[in-house]
Amino acid sequence: MHNRWEYFSEDELRCKGTGEIHMNEEFMKKLIALRKEFNQPMYITSGYRDGAYNEVIGGGKTSAHLTGKAVDVACYGNKAYKLIQLAIKHGFTGIGIKQHSHVEKRFVHLDMVEHQDIQPRPWVWSYK
Repeated sequence: MHNRWEYFSEDELRCKGTGEIHMNEEFMKKLIALRKEFNQPMYITSGYRDGAYNEVIGGGKTSAHLTGKAVDVACYGNKAYKLIQLAIKHGFTGIGIKQHSHVEKRFVHLDMVEHQDIQPRPWVWSYK
């Protein structure tokens, strides 16, 4: 089977609750360009999310995952640092960082949301 997106499987990008996949094509082009330059595997722990599933897991009501413009990438340490550097270079507008607790639960969130008065971009944040 041919992958729709180079480097990324549909399975890792689909909603974990519904199995649906509605990734934004412009976002995916940017993610693929980032992955190409990153030059190492990027394991996606969360891609597209259906609204109901997003609510169940406690995702933000305006999460970019809902529109297929976000992914969470499992990584930590030097790999996370390099990923963040390249995400800024490639113009990602949202970077969320979870680098505490167990290593297998650490990730970097990347998204592409337009600048709005209520949600200024670019933006970097950390998770509790």
